[in-house]
Amino acid sequence: MAASLSGEGRVPSEEEAARSPDSEDSPGDEHRTLQLCPGLLSLPGEVLELVLCSGDLDYKDIVSVTCTCRRLRDVCAARGAVWRRQLFARWPSIMKYYNQLDLLDWLEEYKTRHKAGIEAQRIVAVFSKLLIIEHRMPCEGFNDLDTSGYPVHFIEDELLSILQTENGKCLTQKYCAKKILYFMRQEATICKLKGFLQRPVDQQDILEGAVLIDQYCNPLKDVRLENIQAEIEYILRRVKVYLSAKNSRHPSLSPQTGESSHIEDLDLQGQALDALNHVLFTEMMFKGNVADFYNPLNSYIHQVLINRTGIPISLSVLYLTLAERLGVHLEPVNFPHHFMLRWCQGAQGGSNITDYVYVDAFGYGKCLTAKECEYMIGQHVTEEFYAAVSTKEVLQRMVGNLLNLGKRESKDRSFMLLRVSLDLYLAMYPDSVQHLLLQARLYFHLGIWPEKVYLLNLATCQNMPNSNMKGMLEYADLPLRIIMQYLFYYFIEG
Repeated sequence: MAASLSGEGRVPSEEEAARSPDSEDSPGDEHRTLQLCPGLLSLPGEVLELVLCSGDLDYKDIVSVTCTCRRLRDVCAARGAVWRRQLFARWPSIMKYYNQLDLLDWLEEYKTRHKAGIEAQRIVAVFSKLLIIEHRMPCEGFNDLDTSGYPVHFIEDELLSILQTENGKCLTQKYCAKKILYFMRQEATICKLKGFLQRPVDQQDILEGAVLIDQYCNPLKDVRLENIQAEIEYILRRVKVYLSAKNSRHPSLSPQTGESSHIEDLDLQGQALDALNHVLFTEMMFKGNVADFYNPLNSYIHQVLINRTGIPISLSVLYLTLAERLGVHLEPVNFPHHFMLRWCQGAQGGSNITDYVYVDAFGYGKCLTAKECEYMIGQHVTEEFYAAVSTKEVLQRMVGNLLNLGKRESKDRSFMLLRVSLDLYLAMYPDSVQHLLLQARLYFHLGIWPEKVYLLNLATCQNMPNSNMKGMLEYADLPLRIIMQYLFYYFIEG
């Protein structure tokens, strides 16, 4: 069809598809088109647009159409539906980054995505060549990703398309694409986490923090905050349906009730929590993963929602988020061996532990007294452990759990878990000498980024009071191999 409209049998090249035809049509173009397709141009513009948005035309056909005459070129306007359809038809996975009401230059978006794909393939080719020749991933090459000038989601989309190709002969390219994608997403997530921690305390949403940890530990998974929030909304709707059957005038059913508006009446709060417990633990069958307690998946909020199992802290994050949306204010408690939530039964802000009951999300939402909490863990606990903790402290405990899991076994998966959990911990507490040393030892053991290990150890030396360690900075100009040998004996053997 497009070839007959243009009067040519030639198929436009990829470069032509990435250019907008700006030249004026010749006087005979419209006459030739009318002869080939009588009545076509008499159709309304909306109808022509629908025809050109049909599933049988690709971007080369659209370029041919735009070269035919001014009328069809106007129908294929850069901000119209034709190029939008072409963009999403060729790269459907990027639709999630756009809104239905977006008014963009879709032709420019198409060209940018096309060029970003070429750039991503070039970077992968460079990495693949160096991997084959030098048997290593070029760490310095990651800097090119920051200066490519293209939207990150376009580069990531091209890398994903490389990973998803079924060609079994491109294993090196797939390996490099995976490593690059891993690096890009983790760098973006760690920047978001640092920005998150710099917000005022009252603006640090505990669910968002848990999702950031999840994203950093699972960079190749499609873990997005909006998807997690959609799951939360689904559970919340079910709770409200159940609650409305019990009390149709309950304040939790009001759209205004939520994090900014809490219910004051204790009986009404109890009704909301009873409804939450019924839906979450009876209907949806969420539960603590007793059988596989030390599985890292229990700490990732997206896996908790999929598997409906978790550990005390991950279930508490879910429970607290839902309770807040119902207008019930709960606070996280860093209880030893078993993370809890506390629910105030007296005046808000009371410091007496008897003013609270403690909600065990791992135990199906059961409410316990302070004494019952001690009986549950089998030891006496001082009052300081019953105090509410900040969002940062909750995230620290989540990362600490992953860190301990990474130390448990000497397997490749454990090393990776140990590595990402150390990265997260140091993002929150960058001056922790103990964790800086552990990270340096781990990197040295794995044989990755020796330059980074060197810098890590120098940073550690600067943070340590030992004068002998500070003296090591004087040898910064020595060959890296000699310094690394010394560091090995000092940190690992010594």
